[in-house]
Amino acid sequence: MQTVVAEILAAWRRIERLIEGLEPGSEQHAAAVRACEHLRAAYHELTQSGAAHTLTPGEARSIIADLDPGPDLA
Repeated sequence: MQTVVAEILAAWRRIERLIEGLEPGSEQHAAAVRACEHLRAAYHELTQSGAAHTLTPGEARSIIADLDPGPDLA
């Protein structure tokens, strides 16, 4: 489970860096900000709620897939 938390944290940090290079007000910027908020929430949920200890690897992959910002932001 630590791997899932680390992957979400890494994705959160990557998208924060991506946001810095996007034009404020653009659709990509708005989408990246939304994705960042989702990643931040997922990270906090997993680390603060104790849920990270009860998720199966399949559930963790599903969470990561749901938070994928998509090819426009990759």
